[in-house]
Amino acid sequence: MEKENWIETVMESTNGITKVTPSKTLFSKITFKINQEKKASPQTIWLVAASILVLVLLNIAAIKTQRFSKQETSSVYLSGTLNQSNQLYQ
Repeated sequence: MEKENWIETVMESTNGITKVTPSKTLFSKITFKINQEKKASPQTIWLVAASILVLVLLNIAAIKTQRFSKQETSSVYLSGTLNQSNQLYQ
C-alpha cells in the first residue's frame, strides 16, 4: 500500500510540468548539427578493409603454424618416451 502511494505521489508531481521550447536560433543550430552527415572517405574505408584482411590472414597463418608445431611436438615427445632397449627395469 505504501509503495502504491509513493508511485501515485511521484506521478502527480509531474502534472504541473510544462514543456520547454528552445529559442529559434538554438533550435536551428541543433537541427543543423544533427543533419550534418560526416562521411568517411573511400580511402579510409579501403584502409580499414585492408587492415581487417591483414589481421585475418595473420590469424590464419598463426593457427596453421600452431597446428603444425603441435603435431611435431607430440611426435617428438612420443619418440622420446619410448624405451629403445625394451628393458622394463633399468
